[in-house]
Formats: sequence, C-alpha cells, structure tokens
Amino acid sequence: MSSLTLRILSALILAPIVIAIIYFGGLAFMAMMTVIGVIGIFEWIRMIKPFNLARVIFGILYVSLSIATMVWLRVGIENGLYYTLLFMLIVWGSDIAAFFTGKTFQGPKLAPKISPKKTWSGFIGSSVGAGLIAAGFACPMVMELFKVENIIGNWGYISLFIMGFILAMFGQAGDLFISIVKRTYNVKDTGNVIPGHGGILDRIDALLLVAPIFAAIHFYVA
Repeated sequence: MSSLTLRILSALILAPIVIAIIYFGGLAFMAMMTVIGVIGIFEWIRMIKPFNLARVIFGILYVSLSIATMVWLRVGIENGLYYTLLFMLIVWGSDIAAFFTGKTFQGPKLAPKISPKKTWSGFIGSSVGAGLIAAGFACPMVMELFKVENIIGNWGYISLFIMGFILAMFGQAGDLFISIVKRTYNVKDTGNVIPGHGGILDRIDALLLVAPIFAAIHFYVA
C-alpha cells in the first residue's frame, strides 16, 4: 500500500470519528483531547534526546496549555461548537489551500532548510483560503444553523477574513516550529500513531499555536 493511499484511508476512518466527538462535545471531547495531549507530550519527550529539562518542561506546558484551551473553547463557552469548528477549519482549510496553491504556483521556497516543500505561494494561499473560510462563518445560513446571533465582537465578513488570514500565518509558524524541533533532533516524524500521517504532533502542530491565540481573541473581544 502506497503512503498516499494509507494517508487517505486513515483520514477516511478517523475524520468521521473526530468530527462526531467534536459535535457531541462534553466528556467525550474532553476524553479525546486528554488522550491526544498525553500522546503529544510523550512524543515531545521522546524527541528531546539527550534530555534537556528546560525543553522538556516547555513542551509539556506548550502542549498542555493548547489542549486545555481547545477544551475550554468547546465546552466552556457559549456556542462552543461554532467557535471550535471556526478555528479548526481555519487551520485545516489553510493547510489544504497551502497544498494546492503551492502545487499550482510553486515558486520560491518559504523555509528550504526547515521544510523544503513549503513555498511562498502556498503560504499566501494558506492565508487567503483561511480568510475565506472564516468569513464564511458570518454567513446568515451558517449562523442560523448553529443558532448563533452575534459573532465575537459583532464581527462581519471583513473582520473574520482578516482574523482567518492572520491565524493561518500563526498556523504555518506552528507547523514550522515542530519541523525545527524534528530537524534539531534528527527525527522524521514525531511518532507513528496515525498510519501514513506520523504522530499526533505532526497532525496538530498548527492547532497547538493557533488555539491559544484564537481563545485570547475570543476572551478579550467577545
């Protein structure tokens, strides 16, 4: 089985399960995020060899804070499902947009020594795609579907587009950060939990940085 086929099969199996748990929230979501956090911390500690206590502590705090933030966004605020999907789709959408725009337009590399496949065209496409997804959450049909009357700070299409545009940049930074750590310790993948996709940190690297920033925006603007 090719690597691409394995990735697709894993995604087809896991994606509906994850989406269902996000939808139902509650204890199921908290349990899932706890498992993800524990595995993520384990992967981080396993990468940092020889062990550097400061870096181990940083990784534990980095993962734990982000996981706790995601739990708070889903179960600790009003319209948690709406806001959780908003920030997650900003990240997931930016990854998809980056892939297709990078493949289509190619051009100069973004950080060739850190992540050779990333291009500036993909970086820009990532932010534009994320901005459009975020703006789509201001659509009356979407707001009606989730029974949301006002978005954070009564924001509209333009404000949400700008937010998504900027958050996608932080998502790319989160991705590059984990890539730097892997290169520093000569690790290809953070783990092998997800067939064809690597480890947990390989999959949530962007979410880890975007979640606290999005939560801060919601906290201070709402």
